[in-house]
Amino acid sequence: MASLVEELWDEWTSFPVLSGDAASLEVAGIIAGLRPGERERNDSVRLGSSRPCVLRRLLKLWKSSRWGEALNLADRMLIPESMKGRVRLALPLEIHREIVGCTPSGNWDWLRGAWGSCGALYFPKSGYYLVMRFGEGGVVTRVRKLLQRARVPRSERTVHGAYEIILRNQEEIVTFLSKIGLTGISLRVEDRAILRSMRDRANRMRNCDTANIRKSLRVAEKQLELALRLQRDNLVETLPASLRDLVEARLACPEASLSELGDVLSPPVTKSTIKYRWKRLCEFMGETDGFEQ
Repeated sequence: MASLVEELWDEWTSFPVLSGDAASLEVAGIIAGLRPGERERNDSVRLGSSRPCVLRRLLKLWKSSRWGEALNLADRMLIPESMKGRVRLALPLEIHREIVGCTPSGNWDWLRGAWGSCGALYFPKSGYYLVMRFGEGGVVTRVRKLLQRARVPRSERTVHGAYEIILRNQEEIVTFLSKIGLTGISLRVEDRAILRSMRDRANRMRNCDTANIRKSLRVAEKQLELALRLQRDNLVETLPASLRDLVEARLACPEASLSELGDVLSPPVTKSTIKYRWKRLCEFMGETDGFEQ
């Protein structure tokens, strides 16, 4: 699971840098997904992220964006000496407003950036879980419109002042990842879903087989008890030939299933015939507890 998540961020970080509007829109998406902090005295907006890969991606895109020549972004970053914790970015207020106001029109480049800065993908023991957490409702409206146009179902909620958009279905998640260009990880998610489905099916079959075996042994035990009682009371010889052969077959094969018991008889009979004969035998002995399998 961890390797798959790592592959996700590796693919997102290494996605080709597109020039022109595509790069600008992805930059706008990244900035829109970062929660702004307090305004600083020099009229700048402080942003931060605990994902160093987000800022690395932003630096790669910045030079190709419309703001690349106006500002040296590297000078605006504060990276912890330990290379751990939040990486901080101070953008001039005017440029921040311009970037945030860059409105995408059905553009998945923008959403790829927004996803990278505030999205996450989880693989619990059952199901799937993709979430994007935004600090501003207007960004959620943009994302909602994109998903509606692509007919990707989602759920929404507000948690501790943050707005969340959630995808829980594997097909929805694969569609989303493909739309934002992460085709490699979308294929890996599909492969994982197929393997999980095969594993779950194998577990169900194993559980079903185990239950059937237990049921078969329980029925065989009850039938053996009846056969032993008939033998002890010297009643076997008084039975019709078909029922007598059935009792003798059960005594000879204590753990056989009904189908296997039918194969033992001469001539062999079907499972339904065995069930019918045991029913007659139960009626003969006055038994009310069924012996069917």
